[in-house]
Amino acid sequence: MEKPSRVEKISDNLIVETGMTALAFFAATPLTALLPVLTKSLAYSRYKKRVKKALSEIEQKLTKHEEKLRNLSDAQYKIINEIILTILQTTEDEKIAYLQKAVSNCIEEETVSVSFVSQISRILRDISVEELRFLVKYHKRSRIVFNEKTPKEDELSVEVNSDEGILISGLIALGLLVPGAATFDEVGQYHFSPLVEKVLKVIGVP
Repeated sequence: MEKPSRVEKISDNLIVETGMTALAFFAATPLTALLPVLTKSLAYSRYKKRVKKALSEIEQKLTKHEEKLRNLSDAQYKIINEIILTILQTTEDEKIAYLQKAVSNCIEEETVSVSFVSQISRILRDISVEELRFLVKYHKRSRIVFNEKTPKEDELSVEVNSDEGILISGLIALGLLVPGAATFDEVGQYHFSPLVEKVLKVIGVP
């Protein structure tokens, strides 16, 4: 038999054996595991409180969906566990709130595919709060153009060296922004990829 993955082991501890709240007492980033002295910092104390609170709230939500949890698909099971692992590595309250919504939404989404899980889990793990805010604010724009003085009404013009320009670089790396067609007219233009809609749906943004 195939040995249980790290995700499955954590899930068993969270949902079956000890509960999510108990795990929060042991939650730590890889760096604090390597350098235990960091656990003495006030930042670590704040981090542990955030995680404990988030996992406790998730546990309460999961308890209310006992029947649906019993019938989770493999894909649902995987993405919920991946999101919980991401929460254990997250220090920002705002991102944790998005991830909590994602857990609730994934319980309801019964048609999620395994390939979708791998993509979305990776994005949710790596995306920053600022990048999430950018997506939420501008995802309905038709395209992003650089240094365009008179963009069309549904376009967003961004200066290359601005804070938003830096965020765009990150979104391109995540596959959430893709370049326009290889034509002269679309040089320097980017479009939101279909993944954006899926990410926003998972975190509960219409």
